[in-house]
Amino acid sequence: MAGTISRIRLENFMCHSSLHIELGEHVNFITGQNGSGKSAILTALCIAFGSRAKSTQRAATLKDFIKTGCSHATVVVDINNQGEDAFKPEVYGNLIILERRITESTSSTLLKDQHGKKVAHRKDDLNEIIEHFNIDVENPCVIMSQDKSREFLHSGNDKDKFKFFFKATLLQQVNELLETIRDQLNNADSIVQELEKSIKPVMRELDELREKIKNMEHIEEIAHDIDNLKKKLAWSWVYGVDKQIEEQTVKLQKFKERIPACQERIDRNTAVIDELKKELIEKEEIVNSLRDKTREVNMMKKSMEDKIAEVVKQTIELEAEHERGTRMLEKMNVQLKKLQAQLRDFQTQHMQLTQAEASQIEEDMKEIQGEIDNLHSSVTRLREEEKKFSEELSGIQKSITDITKVVF
Repeated sequence: MAGTISRIRLENFMCHSSLHIELGEHVNFITGQNGSGKSAILTALCIAFGSRAKSTQRAATLKDFIKTGCSHATVVVDINNQGEDAFKPEVYGNLIILERRITESTSSTLLKDQHGKKVAHRKDDLNEIIEHFNIDVENPCVIMSQDKSREFLHSGNDKDKFKFFFKATLLQQVNELLETIRDQLNNADSIVQELEKSIKPVMRELDELREKIKNMEHIEEIAHDIDNLKKKLAWSWVYGVDKQIEEQTVKLQKFKERIPACQERIDRNTAVIDELKKELIEKEEIVNSLRDKTREVNMMKKSMEDKIAEVVKQTIELEAEHERGTRMLEKMNVQLKKLQAQLRDFQTQHMQLTQAEASQIEEDMKEIQGEIDNLHSSVTRLREEEKKFSEELSGIQKSITDITKVVF
């Protein structure tokens, strides 16, 4: 039968290290001594189907269900999934395996098919199965723990018994659902009121749009009249254009009559233009030739200017050398005159001196004569150099004159 539990497996859960229980199709009894772990099986079923730790009244947190000395706990519940009430048999098959794993820090839920293949892991998927099979582990008629049994048996208060009845018959769940619906209705009413407030400006805009639509209908009539007027205007333009075409046709005929005369003038002007183009080409060739000659002349001018500068420099040097030679020649002439005067003095004295002195004077005269000869040769050489410099200077001045004539 779909929704019944066929097997429970516990590992490191509360007092059980490893427990496997096969359940029958009908009523099952689990017996044992106190503290053997019978209530732990019910608690494991509650935890497997999503109950909180505090709701079991056995622990404050899920990690408290892990057996002392172990790092995790596992609860595996096999749920039959056969018959008309089967839940997604095409996905899970004939068996749904619900596995809840608890560690020190987290807990997880896995839903597997009959072959142990993982199908889902979200809490919403588990809630969907619980709602489908109507499994409510919080309901004391479904699972009644020892604490709830003790509380029910020892309570003589009608109010507490009614609470138990209210919860067992699902009236509490229905009441909570009604309260939730009431809250949702109140929220919906507030949303509707806010929407009504926000709709009012939209309604005003809608009324304005309707008024504009009416005005637009009137505008459409005006637009229709405008179209008619445009058509009339177009026909009036056609009449005007026809008249203009007739006038332009007359003008065009006159222009056609003038075409031969204009063509003759064009031919004459074309011949003139051809001649002018030929003359322009010839002038451009002459200009290009003159430009080339001008470049050559400018290059010659530059070369001549460089030569003139060099010649002027040499002229200045030669003039300076000539001036130095002239001064030296003048000095030698003065010295020559002095020596000649001394020679005449020696000759005069020679007449008056003795033989010994005469011989000494002769020697002195010979020395003086030698110096005079040397001076004569120096003067002759200087005069030759002066003549040579003068000739070079004349040649340079002539070259400058020739270059100036060529350049200018």
